[in-house]
Amino acid sequence: MTCNPKILLLTGSYGNGHLKVTKTLKDMFLKQGVSQDNIVESDLYLDSHPILTKASKYLYIKSFTYGQKIYGFLYYGGSKKKRIVSYDFLNKYGMTTLTNLVEEVKPDIIVNTFPMLVVPEFRKKTGAQIPIVHVVTDYYAHKNWIHEEVDRYFVASETMKSDLMKLGFSSERIKVSGIPIDPVFEAECDKKALFESYQLDMNRPVVLIAAGAFGVLKDIDEMVNKLLAANNNQVIVVCGKNEELKDTLTTKFAGNKNAVILGFTNKMDELMKIATLMVTKPGGITLSEALAVQVPLILYRPVPGQEKENAIFFESKGAAVQVTRSNQLLNSIFNLLQDEKLRMSMKKNMKELYNAHSAQVICEDVLYLHAEKEKMNRIIV
Repeated sequence: MTCNPKILLLTGSYGNGHLKVTKTLKDMFLKQGVSQDNIVESDLYLDSHPILTKASKYLYIKSFTYGQKIYGFLYYGGSKKKRIVSYDFLNKYGMTTLTNLVEEVKPDIIVNTFPMLVVPEFRKKTGAQIPIVHVVTDYYAHKNWIHEEVDRYFVASETMKSDLMKLGFSSERIKVSGIPIDPVFEAECDKKALFESYQLDMNRPVVLIAAGAFGVLKDIDEMVNKLLAANNNQVIVVCGKNEELKDTLTTKFAGNKNAVILGFTNKMDELMKIATLMVTKPGGITLSEALAVQVPLILYRPVPGQEKENAIFFESKGAAVQVTRSNQLLNSIFNLLQDEKLRMSMKKNMKELYNAHSAQVICEDVLYLHAEKEKMNRIIV
C-alpha cells in the first residue's frame, strides 16, 4: 500500500473561497503524511479561461447593479436546469492545459474543488485510469459538477446527496463530508478574552457586517449609525479589500468605541465567535464557517447563481434569514436582534447541518480510494 500518492489538487481563483478550500485540503494531506512534493496545486480555471475569469470577477463586483443576469449566465453557462453551452466549448482551452499538466505531474488521483467539466471529460476522452473526486464547495450542485466519470463526490448536505442519487449516482459514490474550512473555526475559544481584544462589551449585542471581499455592500455608514443609536448595539464592519470604504468608515466613526472598522482580515473566526448575528453574502465557504460557529445569519442580496441557491437552502432549513432589498436589511437586523427565540432556533438548525472535521474526512477517504486502487492493480497484475 502506497501511503504517499501524487495528488493533483485543482482549484479556481474566482473569489477567495476555492483557494481557501484548496489550502485547507493541502494542509490536511500534509498532516496525513503526504509529502509536500507529492501535492501539486493548479489554478486550472485561470490558466484555461483567463478572459472569462477576469470578466466574471468584474461582473461579481458589479452584481449589485447591472451585472447580475450576465454574471449568472456566464458562471452557469445558462440556466441551472440545462446547459446552453456545449462541453466542447467549455473544454476548448481547458483540455490542452489539463492534458499537459497530467503528463507533467503524473498524478495518482485528481481532487477538484471548482466546477470544471474538463476534468472528468479528460478521463472520458483519454481513457486515463486516474481516480477523480469532486469536492463540491456550495450547497447546490450545479450541472457543471455532475459527470459520470467522477468516482467520488464530497458534498455539504444530505439534501445534495439525495439530489445526486436521483440523478443515478449510487450512494457509495457520494459522501456527506461538509465543506472544508480552516480548523480555527472549530477550535474552542476564550470569548471573554476575544471581547477584550476588540475592546467590546460581551454583555451587549454585536452585529458583524461582512461587506464582502471587495466591500460591495452599500450605505453601510447610515446603517451603522442607526444600529449604534438603538438598543446599545456594537457593530463590527469588515470592509475586505475596499480601502476607500475602510478609510471613510474609520474617519466617520473615529472615537466611537462601539464601532470596530476592519479591512481585510484573517480573523473572521474570532469575529464570528463574538457576534450576536452576522450580515454576509452566502458563499459556500462563509456559510460553512458560520455553521461551525453557529452564528445567526442574515444573507443579503445573493447573486443569481450559486449564492442564490445557497441562500434558498439555508433559509429553507431555518438556518438563515434572506434579505433581497436594501430597505429591508435594517429592519431584519433589528428583528433578529430582538428575537432571541429565533436566534436560538437558527443556532440549533445550524448545528444539525454542520459536519465537523470535513477536511480530515475528505483526505482520509481520498487516501483510502487510492489504496483500494493500488490493491486492485496488484490483484490484476
